[in-house]
Amino acid sequence: MISSPRQRLRFRHSGAPATLCPVGNEDFLVTPIARFAPDPDASLRSFVAALGRTGGQPRRLSAAMDLWNAMLSRDRLVFCSIAGAPVPMGFGPSIASLISRRAIDVLDITGAQITHDLLEVIGSLHYQGRVTADDAALARVDVNRFWDTFGDEADYRRVEPMIFEFAAGLPDRPFTTREYVYRMGLFFKGIGSQAGFITAAAEAGTPIYCPAIGDSVLGMDLGLFRAEGNKKIVFDVVQDVLEMAAIVLLAEELGARSSTVIFGGGAPRNHIQQSQIGSYMFLTKGKGHAEAVRFSIEPAETGGLSGSTISEGISWKKFDPNVEAAEVFLDSNLSLAIASALVGGRDAARCFQFRHEDDGSLTAIYGGKAYNLSEKYHF
Repeated sequence: MISSPRQRLRFRHSGAPATLCPVGNEDFLVTPIARFAPDPDASLRSFVAALGRTGGQPRRLSAAMDLWNAMLSRDRLVFCSIAGAPVPMGFGPSIASLISRRAIDVLDITGAQITHDLLEVIGSLHYQGRVTADDAALARVDVNRFWDTFGDEADYRRVEPMIFEFAAGLPDRPFTTREYVYRMGLFFKGIGSQAGFITAAAEAGTPIYCPAIGDSVLGMDLGLFRAEGNKKIVFDVVQDVLEMAAIVLLAEELGARSSTVIFGGGAPRNHIQQSQIGSYMFLTKGKGHAEAVRFSIEPAETGGLSGSTISEGISWKKFDPNVEAAEVFLDSNLSLAIASALVGGRDAARCFQFRHEDDGSLTAIYGGKAYNLSEKYHF
């Protein structure tokens, strides 16, 4: 029998040999695109919702907001990674808001952004600049450029004595980056003139990990602190890796699942993704992150992690084979601003909570019970 002109042939494969079967275009032409109706009085929420009825990256942005909110309604343990330069460009409060509203449970970020947040906490400013500025002239007057944004290099020298005072009061033992940043957040909360994401995290108990802490002024300041004859601050980054894997393992043992929200790429992105495969260190196997939201403009074709798709991460067992993902090809700073305005929050009682112990270990609290990760998993 000859099929009608509207029919096509497709392969079906489910382990058995592939077979051909007729399929009509009605299988594909299901949801019409809604023509976007510009509305000068639209709210951001209604604007993004309208994008969800269009196509391309606008629809993906709307889908990402929906998926993130679904993750919160499912009480997922949400790992968030942030790369790039959001703080000097004005989006530090967006990060703080996500922490305070419990839209994320664990943050992974660069040392540079922690440094810039410290500067803003003590009252320093960043300035609108020009991409066409003479960089040699900027260097002569100690002005640093972040594309179209300027910073005063003197601010780094202004914060140094505060960092030194903080470091001098630390116990004489190695630190995870998580404990170091938590203690720093408490210290700067006491001396700062305004809130930052580092102080919001200290107040909420939200763990912040910094996998490349030496790759920043934050790390170099500790180098100067040591070179001037002060104590050695040593980071136990392996303990960071163990803690993050233990957080995932505990969540799954308690019947919960983990998810990821990724802004940009770099070391922070891989750090949260590998928290799933790290379960092998405890002689077990994680399920993979259940959902993933990603905002990036990095190309996949380089083969590097920053541009890699969530699907590629399945091959590394970082994500559940049935992961629900929303990936948006959009600048991470713009995405961060939009997401922080649209993503909902949660009551702290519904979330994993964390207690940073005096001995440097981390205790996770869930369902009214406390679990010291180092004691439970023997590391």
